[in-house]
Amino acid sequence: MTLAGLHTKVTPCAKRAQEMFLSLLFATAGLIVARTAAGIAADNGQGIGWQFGFGLAGYALAITLLANLSSTDPLASLAAATGTLAILVSALLRLAAAVIVLLGTALTALAGVVVTQPATT
Repeated sequence: MTLAGLHTKVTPCAKRAQEMFLSLLFATAGLIVARTAAGIAADNGQGIGWQFGFGLAGYALAITLLANLSSTDPLASLAAATGTLAILVSALLRLAAAVIVLLGTALTALAGVVVTQPATT
């Protein structure tokens, strides 16, 4: 494979990884601002609805501000950041489910070794 062929093969993957990293970075900043805004609302005695609303507004505003600073489309950045966050949460839930199944299998195998079989006549 030539260097030009390798470049054309790797460039889309690198661009996709860069966009995913940027979206994850935007989502992280949005979550930090959302938690701060919700905490301020809670400190002021607001109910859970107001806390959720301020958190959601903080999340959206932080991502759109970062998108405007980086000269990208704010709505597309918001959608990409939220999608990336959903993918991350989904992957973590699948990992947790796999760990639970693995622990259950290990405990079942351990119980099968430890418990003696009843005597049959």
